[in-house]
Amino acid sequence: MPNPLLSLPHEVLHSIIASADPQDLAALCCCRALNDFIKNNHLLHKEMYLKTFDPLPQNQSENTVWAPEMRKLVNFQKILQSSNEALKLSQLQTVAASIQDLLANATKDSHTSLNHRFLTKNFDKKQNINIFLCNSSLFEWARAESWGNLSTTRLRREIAAMLTERQLTQSLRDNNALESSDPETNVDTVPEPPKLEKLLSLTSTTGDTDSTLVPAPAEAHAASQMSARQEPQLYDRQLSAKLHCLYGLSIGTVRKTCESSPPRYSLRHDTTEIHPYARSRVYDLRQHTEDGTFWGPFLDDGRQTVDWEKLEAIMIVLDYNLKRSVEVHRQYEGMVELQENPWVGATPRSFVSPPQSVPMEPPLPLEAQDPYNVTGTWMRIVCFLDYTELYDFNFGDDQPERDQPHKPIDTDEATRLITMNIQVTKIEAPGEDDGQKLPVVHFQGKSSSTRPSWDPNANSKIKGTVRLTPQGEVRWTTFSVFQGEERWRSEGIQIGGVQSARGVLGFWFDKDFDEHGPAGPSAFWKMHDGLEAKKPAVARGWNQFTVPLY
Repeated sequence: MPNPLLSLPHEVLHSIIASADPQDLAALCCCRALNDFIKNNHLLHKEMYLKTFDPLPQNQSENTVWAPEMRKLVNFQKILQSSNEALKLSQLQTVAASIQDLLANATKDSHTSLNHRFLTKNFDKKQNINIFLCNSSLFEWARAESWGNLSTTRLRREIAAMLTERQLTQSLRDNNALESSDPETNVDTVPEPPKLEKLLSLTSTTGDTDSTLVPAPAEAHAASQMSARQEPQLYDRQLSAKLHCLYGLSIGTVRKTCESSPPRYSLRHDTTEIHPYARSRVYDLRQHTEDGTFWGPFLDDGRQTVDWEKLEAIMIVLDYNLKRSVEVHRQYEGMVELQENPWVGATPRSFVSPPQSVPMEPPLPLEAQDPYNVTGTWMRIVCFLDYTELYDFNFGDDQPERDQPHKPIDTDEATRLITMNIQVTKIEAPGEDDGQKLPVVHFQGKSSSTRPSWDPNANSKIKGTVRLTPQGEVRWTTFSVFQGEERWRSEGIQIGGVQSARGVLGFWFDKDFDEHGPAGPSAFWKMHDGLEAKKPAVARGWNQFTVPLY
């Protein structure tokens, strides 16, 4: 019997199919006629994409082939909605790439962004949070310390990779056949993991990255699989930590396993707090080298490669310190009602300055040329241990081996809130060690302590630079200047890219890189574009600090 849908005018048939869920598109290809209608319908795939996700940037959408773009995100959605833990563990790289693409292409207003809505909905699922955001070495360490050999996350990840290897290999062998057959009937094919270079660098910070992934040849993919199997820590741990930083809401506890829900009669000891482990990592001075990490949140390779596990630990420590500080909550009493939404502010150019209480002076020519939007008022938080405790932690008796972590510490830290008024002073071409897409911007200004107001170490002049790393991340360097002499330095990375509302996470330390410290975590985020000291009456530029979370 002929399919009654085929008797309808094409315009009506187009409208019916476009109203379906994108995941049901393959099931609609139930005969050759419908298959041909759907497979070759560019406008249909575009319409279905735009009803679920934000439009792509104009420079990308003009040349986008919408059918493979739609299939890629349908596969991503199926991974997130699956209850198969082995599948999820084996597809961390694919999930990370898709999340970064959605954030890079999200519209500026997070309240109306379809991409933000999609990510928020799918990460309401605890299993997705536990598997994709809690698999860095920090969480594995906490599981191993708390439950010993019961920590099986790494083993389960490797087993999952082994179980899916045959499926991936067969998919690659049949690549030519798949390209020649109907693409819609292959929606359930396991997506190909992207290359490591794309995953560890958010190159979309400058807003001109093509979001379409180009599949690698079978030989290159086999080599990447071998590399991933040999070094799962570099592949998976860094990616999980980066996703946690982009998620933005600090996960304060770690579960014994990655299961989506606890047993019916779960006991309290099925979870443990993560902040003592994060604090131990943040204040471990062994991780800092002058020529390798630059005492910043970088890997020890001398290439400014961002160490997302360090940034994750900094985020957790700052979050914990701000939540327990009554004075901080009083400081932000008018902002507590702001929504605590995940993923918000972790996109390029997501910062929007609130209305100013006084008229602003006309922008200077340098400010008009500044791609990072540096000039304005920034809020900063600095945390530190008592120096005696810091020294004893790093150089006292019973020190661990070089390749072993320090014990978790519950020591209370001091917290300082600082207001920074900074202004662009010079813009120059990037150096040979910098990312080449944007210039280097120099700034200077003053910083003053907000809580407490009398701290002499917080009241100083400040200067610094903003530049891109070779991998495309936004690197901030600041110097605190007292009586004309530089004293403290900081290195940080802007989470989410250029002009993101999320702000900068990093380390502060002695400007001479003293191996004995002091050093500690720091973060700063923009409040508004003006330079006046008074805080605006309304704070509309969201980030996780102004809630506050950190």
